[in-house]
Amino acid sequence: MAGSSRKLQYADRVAIQQADQAIRKDVFRALVEIITNSNDSYLRLEQAGWSVGGEIFIDVHRRHKNSTIRVWDHAEGMNDSRMDKVVGTYGEATSGIKEDKNVRGMWGRGLKDSIFGLGHGYVRSFKGGNFYSCSLLIKNGVPTFTLDEPARALVPVRQEYGILEGNGTIVEIIVSRDDVKVPQFDNLRNYLQRHFELRPIMSNPKRRIILRELAADGRIKQEHALGYRSPKGDKVLSERIKIPEHPAWVKLELFRSSIQLSTRGEEGDYADGGLLVISRGMVLSLTMLKYENDPVAAYFYGSMQCDYLHDLLKKDEPVLTATRDGINWSHPFAKALKQAVEARLEPLIEKERKHALREEQTKLDKQLRQKIDRALHELNHIAFSELSNRRDGAAQILLPDSGMAFVPERAYVQTGRVLTLTLRADIKKKARPNDVVNVASNSAEIVVLTPTVALKPHKDDPSVGEAQVKVEGRQVGEEGIITALLGKLHAQAMVQVHSKKEALVEPPTRGKNALFNDIRFDDRMDPRQRVYFDRVNSSIVIATNAPSVKMYLDENNRLDTTIQGQVLLAELVAEAVCREIAREGVEKGRFLVLEGSEADAIQNHFIRLQNRHSHLIHEHIVTMG
Repeated sequence: MAGSSRKLQYADRVAIQQADQAIRKDVFRALVEIITNSNDSYLRLEQAGWSVGGEIFIDVHRRHKNSTIRVWDHAEGMNDSRMDKVVGTYGEATSGIKEDKNVRGMWGRGLKDSIFGLGHGYVRSFKGGNFYSCSLLIKNGVPTFTLDEPARALVPVRQEYGILEGNGTIVEIIVSRDDVKVPQFDNLRNYLQRHFELRPIMSNPKRRIILRELAADGRIKQEHALGYRSPKGDKVLSERIKIPEHPAWVKLELFRSSIQLSTRGEEGDYADGGLLVISRGMVLSLTMLKYENDPVAAYFYGSMQCDYLHDLLKKDEPVLTATRDGINWSHPFAKALKQAVEARLEPLIEKERKHALREEQTKLDKQLRQKIDRALHELNHIAFSELSNRRDGAAQILLPDSGMAFVPERAYVQTGRVLTLTLRADIKKKARPNDVVNVASNSAEIVVLTPTVALKPHKDDPSVGEAQVKVEGRQVGEEGIITALLGKLHAQAMVQVHSKKEALVEPPTRGKNALFNDIRFDDRMDPRQRVYFDRVNSSIVIATNAPSVKMYLDENNRLDTTIQGQVLLAELVAEAVCREIAREGVEKGRFLVLEGSEADAIQNHFIRLQNRHSHLIHEHIVTMG
């Protein structure tokens, strides 16, 4: 096909208005469109029986002006006639949805909007033995499409664009609009992998999405493999529901997280809570329907899969909003779908609401609160007396007898974000300056970004070595232990991944040396474990649904109102407290332990502590008469 240049086939004013309306000067919205196009191309190859590598590269070069963003793949590639149709026309269904292919593209205008929404750009492609290219530029205020003459795909041009063999496509956007800002690399990494429309791509093992920051000379300054993991949670509903008066079904899957998730009202397209609306693999919306702003519903997430939406899209039914913001809930079928799903959600949300009310009433119960506070004071006194190293304050920075510790030892990290832990060690007696410490995580979803760190003398106390350990949380609700090893020295920190920004504050402690912050009751905890110590929140948690606990609850599901219940509560608290002090004492080198027999030592000290302190715990919890 001969080279050509022409005005795009729609009004100049409409072109820019449409791009602004669809992209809103938002780099993330533009990248969602382009990454999805690459994924759709891989999907078409897979559906045709081809084996694909599945790599999608996102290269960003930030400048003060005219930053560049390049997204490229090794998928189908385009010849000039395909490029003329896909890039040079507007409003045609070019993605394959009309041919019943399971792809996301719906209107054939996302690419144009993405480029003009940020500035101008180029589309280049390798197909067969040829190289094809075109541009989308604003010339004298007029949006213009120019298709270049095809050329042979020789080695120099392949090297220039990084596609050394086979087919592939490169979309390059010059961010030339003054009112568009390119986010920092860490923000690009965090938000791209959490955008709801990209989650199936980010979690697909057949895809490898690489974000790279480039220097002016093309050198890679930093890169990161993007990925997404759904929050940890329990499946509470899985049901196939018939939609009344429509030839359609929806498969509803609902999960409950043990921690509150961010909602659309808080984090918009990046919220962890809510239901993904999916049709034939396409993510169309993220919503919690009428419970969108209900804080009780913030524990729930899942999906509603309805392939009938795909059929409506093929018929050009307005079941999606014109600006691609999700489902058009005023459409008759969407209304029926919404009502059917809400009817199934309502009992679960109301059950959660009742639990929240009970929990709030327990917190506000003055008499119970006073008893718990008195008990916590005694528990922390016991912990301090057992675990204190009894130094006279000669050292400015206290370290455990083992010689190495993390600060803090319990921490939260928001999903997709990086947390910095401080590691300290005694470099006067136990280690030496510049010693290299190995750091690892026991969780695949809490990743150590600095697996080796070197100890440097602390500016206020040269006898203490210090290093910064960086970890990233990748799955909401995951808990992991970060372990640092240096010869026979070791230190541990407990990290939990949270969803909400405001949840990243440690609970208020009851004094500098408090090990125990609260005693809580939870009717949703695994009943097979009567009591456990939540190390991240420093809380003792009682499972009130455990059979041997449930039988002592009163008519209001309280354990603290009868003598029998109080005795059981004291036993459970004593068990959790003595076990945690035993573990802490052995791990921190406070208690005597033979090397290799740590588990036996913890059990022996647990029994010793129970014999020494259980009666004191009973005195503070059991009210006689």
